Amino acid sequence: MDKTKIILAALLAIVMVAGAWLIGKGLTNFRAGEPYINVTGMAEKQITSDLIVWKVSANAEGPTRSSAFAEYERVARILRKYLHDNGIVEKSILVSSVDISERTKSFYDEDQHRYITLSNGYGVSQTFTVSSNNLPIVERVYQKISELYGSGINFSSEKPLYYYTRLNDLKMEMLNRASANAYERAQTIAKGSDASVGALVSSSMGVFQIVGLNSDDEYSWGGTFNTSSKEKVASITVRTTYRVR
Repeated sequence: MDKTKIILAALLAIVMVAGAWLIGKGLTNFRAGEPYINVTGMAEKQITSDLIVWKVSANAEGPTRSSAFAEYERVARILRKYLHDNGIVEKSILVSSVDISERTKSFYDEDQHRYITLSNGYGVSQTFTVSSNNLPIVERVYQKISELYGSGINFSSEKPLYYYTRLNDLKMEMLNRASANAYERAQTIAKGSDASVGALVSSSMGVFQIVGLNSDDEYSWGGTFNTSSKEKVASITVRTTYRVR
């Protein structure tokens, strides 16, 4: 009799444990099956660059190191004066170190049946990098820099680069707008399904990128940051998940 009671008690315990497990499993499956809405919000804004960076280099050559350097000093002096005379202040100019290199030329010697390399003088160069928030002045100087060719100097000019310096503020503003857009999309989906948007489950920032206005820049997963256009379009995405009631 005692043995029978022990067996019955053991079976009852097994049933209770199994029942508890099934209840717990049922709750887990119920929660896992809760409906969610996954949406992507987006925001765009047209911006105007507020910083221009332009590089122009002074170049010189000479048969000797000293003659090449003397010519470089003449070119650099004329170039710097031209920048100053046209409204570019000294504090906007960053000058690189002077680069001096030996030039060589090679020819094939028929008698020796080999190439021979000889010295061909020296070359000197220095880059003037103009960084300014006064875009119109720098653009004007860049557009008329070819006037300096009449001065008989050797120089090279690159295309200006355009930047927007308030990126952190811009990103925060656009994140807010993209999040609001995601919520509006979730509401539209829920309303069409005769439901309502519940609590936010998760949210993550997607790609932030800047392309030229009306340009053929391609969007990329890693983000595109245009520096060739003064007028740009910034965009950002936000991926969010909401519960549905």
